[in-house]
Amino acid sequence: MSNTANPYNLSVVEALNLIDKRALSSREWITSCLERISQREPKVHAFVNINTRVLEELDKLNDIGVGPSIPVGVKDIIDVRGLPTMMGTNFHDNRPVSRDAGSVAIMREAGCIVVGKTVTTELGHKHPGPTRNPHALNHTPGGSSSGSAAAVADSMIPVSLGTQTTGSIIRPAAYCGIIGYKPTYNDFDKSGILPNSPSIDTLGILTRTVKDTHYFRQILIEEPYYVLKPRTLNSLHFGFLKGPLWLEAETEVQNLIADHVDALARKGAKITELSLENEINKLLELHRLISGYEFRRSIADERVNHENKLSRVLREGRLADGHTTTNQEYQMAIKELTHVKLALGKIFLEIDILVMPSAKGAALPTLKETGDPIFNSVWSISGNPSITLPLFNAKESNLPIGCQFVSDFSNDNILLEAAETIMLEFVSPS
Repeated sequence: MSNTANPYNLSVVEALNLIDKRALSSREWITSCLERISQREPKVHAFVNINTRVLEELDKLNDIGVGPSIPVGVKDIIDVRGLPTMMGTNFHDNRPVSRDAGSVAIMREAGCIVVGKTVTTELGHKHPGPTRNPHALNHTPGGSSSGSAAAVADSMIPVSLGTQTTGSIIRPAAYCGIIGYKPTYNDFDKSGILPNSPSIDTLGILTRTVKDTHYFRQILIEEPYYVLKPRTLNSLHFGFLKGPLWLEAETEVQNLIADHVDALARKGAKITELSLENEINKLLELHRLISGYEFRRSIADERVNHENKLSRVLREGRLADGHTTTNQEYQMAIKELTHVKLALGKIFLEIDILVMPSAKGAALPTLKETGDPIFNSVWSISGNPSITLPLFNAKESNLPIGCQFVSDFSNDNILLEAAETIMLEFVSPS
């Protein structure tokens, strides 16, 4: 177990265990996180807004007898009472909102305290904010949950909320060397969150341990916590995805993933190589059609009233896709998506977990773009739960490289149990 010299380094589960033993207090933990933020934020720029009332809120929780308090970050397209929601723009109302998003209200009831709002790309799309990758400040942290990933990776906070419509949790988590988890579609409430594409948008969790991910999953689905038990690898059947996306990955990533799959097999896991070419190609096209059509409607206010303030990448990207898609094409795409989901469900009758890259490579050496989400978008639109684990490092730069795992719709428990097993077997106790 970690010592208490620097409580900001503690995972949620570690800190709560120490608090239960009275070896640490919530105030000491949260104060340590605030001190870490003051030291690192001028370099990393993970936050758009810091909650100056954190310790005051902690005192109020103590007064009414709420148990241990957990410091969290929240992506700035998610409403937090008392803080503005700017959504990565400079033209939205900067007055504090009066209502929490459903997820934030649920976390507050569980004793969480929002330390601050984390940077998002413009309207949760591609145009980057000021956040830097804490491992290399001239490299992108990914997007759109850029601030959430960087803040957790740099130990400013142990957990943060992000969202994903294309690759906005998995890719930044992989670039920043942490765990990013996108649950089964609609497992987590989305009220009070800027919609991008409501048929796809998914609230997710960024942490440094699988156990913390599981802990917050139980909070957000409002079900009792239980200790996550890892599975034996010889009880799991992995599908090694070598289809149309495989060649998109850099050679180093291909070699790392292939070697990892071999290592899984040596430890007893069953491995089957899959292509899923028809399903993946169809999902890529459906994602473009559906996300573009819905995004154009979701940000109609910004499009109609502030178009000249929107970035070119937004106007010429998903917004342009939506402009060229008719309602009939959209409805046909929604219908076709149902058929593809059924086809995937049949595949998962035999396979427990799919294995593939989280991104093409390590974080790009630029702050002007956030990377390609091609390895993530198919699982965003399919609604399958996915997780990236920080299993590798690039040989030359030593930057993190993640490995993505995907399970069947609603099989999140199997996914997290397998992820915990893999971290225990190949990294270190989480």
